[in-house]
Amino acid sequence: MKIDTSHFASEGARWTKEVLEPAVASSTNVCEVLRYLGIEEVGGHHTHISRRIRALGIDTSHFTGKSRTRRATRRRSDAGLLVEMPIAGARRVPSSRLKTAMLARGATDECALCGTGPNWRGGTIPLEIDHIDGNWRNNRMENLRILCPNCHSVTDSYRGRAKRARSARAGVRR
Repeated sequence: MKIDTSHFASEGARWTKEVLEPAVASSTNVCEVLRYLGIEEVGGHHTHISRRIRALGIDTSHFTGKSRTRRATRRRSDAGLLVEMPIAGARRVPSSRLKTAMLARGATDECALCGTGPNWRGGTIPLEIDHIDGNWRNNRMENLRILCPNCHSVTDSYRGRAKRARSARAGVRR
């Protein structure tokens, strides 16, 4: 005995040619098509919509192939890293980039407190970047220093100590 399901609505959205053509026509890449359709820009959606566009034979010759993200792809220069204070929602600048920028601006590749260089006891040690005021967003040259792991571990700003100290002064318990 077979049950008739022809009257059931299909699950999910139907991406027909009528729906996709205007979205593709007003976009320059698949991510813009997703935004036009109000779909989250994740890999599965990108792949599915790309396949539907291809299967329906919709013309994409005007697609530019530019970046799939909304963010500007301009990488800040080394000097720009040490001058600009990132906006509140910005990501942390990797310490390797900060160190490269500092060395390019004349900092020495040794601990600012004890003078230890990158070579120690026959091996190399990773010199670390210390934000003197404890604020990782403050990447100005005068707020940064290169320290060896030993000296860095005893600073007031090491691994969030400055943040915990501010919270304690404000009466916040963690």
